[in-house]
Amino acid sequence: MAAQVNGSTNGVANGATCSHDTLPKELVDEMQAIFGKHPGYRTTHAKGLLVEGTFTPTEQAQELSIAPHFRNASTPVVARFSVGGGIPHIPDTDDNATPKGVAIRFKIDDETHTDLVAHSFNGFATRTGEDFLAFLQLLRAVKIAQFLLEKAKAGGGDYSKELENFKKAGVAFQAFLATHPSAAEFVNSPKPNPFNYGTTTYWQPNTHVLTNKDGKVINVRYRLDPADGEHLYPNDPEQLKKLGPSYLEDDLQQRFPDKPIVFTIQAHIADPTDVLDDATIPYKSTTFVPVGRLEFNKVSEDNAAKQQQIAFSPTPNRGGIEGIAPSGDPLIQIRKGVYWISADERRHEKQVE
Repeated sequence: MAAQVNGSTNGVANGATCSHDTLPKELVDEMQAIFGKHPGYRTTHAKGLLVEGTFTPTEQAQELSIAPHFRNASTPVVARFSVGGGIPHIPDTDDNATPKGVAIRFKIDDETHTDLVAHSFNGFATRTGEDFLAFLQLLRAVKIAQFLLEKAKAGGGDYSKELENFKKAGVAFQAFLATHPSAAEFVNSPKPNPFNYGTTTYWQPNTHVLTNKDGKVINVRYRLDPADGEHLYPNDPEQLKKLGPSYLEDDLQQRFPDKPIVFTIQAHIADPTDVLDDATIPYKSTTFVPVGRLEFNKVSEDNAAKQQQIAFSPTPNRGGIEGIAPSGDPLIQIRKGVYWISADERRHEKQVE
């Protein structure tokens, strides 16, 4: 199993409450307890590569928002493709390396940018940060109990106590999944492996609020449709073994500039009945508006150092951008706090692996 589990059971699924102010740090600590602490790397989506390119808006984009990247002829972008989990060298086809992710920065000028953070799962595991912390705690309890059971079995002695603890941890985790269907879907959903980073669809799970020149406000989430179509490897273990452990990054290193990766960004417009503040519930609306063409054609130079410094954010407005704002989804500010803590840590650390 790829996850690296801290053997300490302190604070695991003990029902302890946390304040909203301390929640982002508790989430970071819990994820690092599951994946291990890897100095200089992101807490999650630790394995990835920075690329660069251009965003070109459509005419329809200007009708939705006065944001500069929707009005300018084009906008330079830097993005980070990544695999899931917090292990820097996890094989790309490992189930723990899902969902795949992409974080995109639209660089308006040296001081102004807006970010879009998306992944290959349509939704999120939980509605709130508190529920996500409980999910992580219960997951780690299962992994610890499994580790101790395997250790006891290897020792050759009686392992009935460890087996009982493992069963109890599993029952508690399954009980959580039973009352949180989005978490159950996240755990049990297929773990697709795309031909490359440009052959899978990405969804931005949190609602953004756009305002146009007439003051009209609309709520949107974004979907990134690959221009080359969606192409995934069959879930065949023998075939997946033939792929390199970093086949997705290897492709990025080799394909540019001759074979750019291209997406159409679709703004998914919420209907009046859509739930705006719950990332676990996809919009029911069938209204999509293409807002632009996203083309990546270069791997960033000095990649590892730049990855340590750049910090993408689930809040879309930075430096006074008008026409785009975060919604009231409670996950947005929690995720922002997690990203900030993770960035602050790695910027002061030296990568040793």
